[in-house]
Amino acid sequence: MKKTILTLFAFTMFFSIVANAQTKDSDTLPGVSEWKHGIYFWKSDDGSFAGRFDGRAFLNGAYFFENNSDVFSNGTHLRKARLAIKMKLWKNWYTEWDMDFADGAPEAKDMYISYLGFQNQYIKFGHFKVPYGLEILTSSRYIPFPERYYGALAFKMGRRMSLEYGHWGNIWNLRVAVFGQEFDGVKNKTNNETGGGFAARFAIAPINNDNMILHLGGSALWERPDDEAWKVKFNAEPETKIGDYEVLEAKIKNVNHDYRFGVEGAFVYKNFHLQGEYQMANVYRNNDLKDGSFYGGYVYLLWDITGEHRSWDNTQGEFGQLIPNPANKLGAWELALRYSYLNLSDKDADILGGIGANYTIGLNWYPNANMVWQVNYTFVNTSEHSTIGKDNFSYVQFMTKFFF
Repeated sequence: MKKTILTLFAFTMFFSIVANAQTKDSDTLPGVSEWKHGIYFWKSDDGSFAGRFDGRAFLNGAYFFENNSDVFSNGTHLRKARLAIKMKLWKNWYTEWDMDFADGAPEAKDMYISYLGFQNQYIKFGHFKVPYGLEILTSSRYIPFPERYYGALAFKMGRRMSLEYGHWGNIWNLRVAVFGQEFDGVKNKTNNETGGGFAARFAIAPINNDNMILHLGGSALWERPDDEAWKVKFNAEPETKIGDYEVLEAKIKNVNHDYRFGVEGAFVYKNFHLQGEYQMANVYRNNDLKDGSFYGGYVYLLWDITGEHRSWDNTQGEFGQLIPNPANKLGAWELALRYSYLNLSDKDADILGGIGANYTIGLNWYPNANMVWQVNYTFVNTSEHSTIGKDNFSYVQFMTKFFF
């Protein structure tokens, strides 16, 4: 896997030499700056350079009811504190530098360079999200609930050192990637870094107009465990980080590789948005152990009371930000309903990580394009093999997001 990534990195360096040879250097270029949807941009007049900051802070809190396990604690939390710089350089290059400081220690997020010299295509190298799953890939600024659903928490790959190729048309988007490990927080590791894999996602919107959007898509991923440990772990909190406790958890040993796939769909009609996903992870084990299969999904319905709706971005194959109508002096208001489910138990494989189902109702307020106020009520149902046993409880959660 290392040799593959190094070879592909050398390939991107070749395009760097070509691009720089075709671009005239200049000490000073005239330019302009502007605000667009609450974001401050700057760019040169000739289009060779452009940039923006991406700062975000999420303030989170929850209060729990009726929980018998006594493991959750009410409280508040700085969920995210991100600062990113996004730059277009020398016309055909794009870079991103993104750090999170929420947990008291800096954590690298997106760190990559991308070549944009082809029409509707790019080649990207660095540390970024593996192309898998609609809700996993959608920015945390845009998701209509404080946290992603169970399966997105359990099956996500996170950010990996990767090389990705992307291509899009007016109604479709394709992304394929080869990936290695996450950035290593400990220098000079002694274990061999053998983990890695391949991923691909395709999305299409055959209907996309002001009144109606139909989105369909699918993802697939193959992964070998990291560091010759031959272990895979799937776990998920009950869709809140307050308490920081995973109610569902499957720790699987002797794993040769795992395969994940997902299907996704969304239908938007005027100010109603219906969306859902189904995801499955199949784990293949060594030493004649039985393979395991795990799955989850969600469906949610959004009613944008004040008439707005999210647009579809063909360059990402995802839905973008909900922008309040300036005519609505009180901003945009949204009612959100979600059902989510995750099964991390496979009795045939003797892996019992538990089953969970959540029912959520939420109200979102978008006073302007730079902030979101969210409040949810969630009812949680867990099975006997969850980490808290068979239980029913509920909680109220809020999230205040502001970004620029």
